[in-house]
Amino acid sequence: MFEKLKAFLNGLTGEAPRAEPDEVAVAILALALHVIHADGVVEERENEILETEIRAYFNLSKGEYGEMLTAARRQEESAVDLFRFTSRINRALDERQKTEFIGLLWQIVHADDKRNELEDHLVWRIAELIGVSGRTRIEQRQDVERQRNGEPS
Repeated sequence: MFEKLKAFLNGLTGEAPRAEPDEVAVAILALALHVIHADGVVEERENEILETEIRAYFNLSKGEYGEMLTAARRQEESAVDLFRFTSRINRALDERQKTEFIGLLWQIVHADDKRNELEDHLVWRIAELIGVSGRTRIEQRQDVERQRNGEPS
């Protein structure tokens, strides 16, 4: 289920995982946190998926992840819009990576087995801001839903 997510994280730079996350990684984490909080209910499974995948990619200890999470939370809480994060992603990621990032967001949305209109709208808005088409966004959502149901994607 998480193969696409792992491939996305490994493909961010085309290099081996780095010991220290950069601004793009913090932007990715901040937007993911924004999606996790969109419905007003934070499920532990959402945080677990995010932590597991980010820690594995960046080869972070629990403490290092905590520091990155703190930075992402601080930035996410002080941001007045999504542009602060999506502009970093636009500069750093290619089209494929942006599409995979939207797939990551859908995995987080579906982690709690509940999807609501606030989460849908937020993923739609992020996709729009980073140039991922509506069709591709929907395909990514459907792929995640198929994976969660045990169907091949």
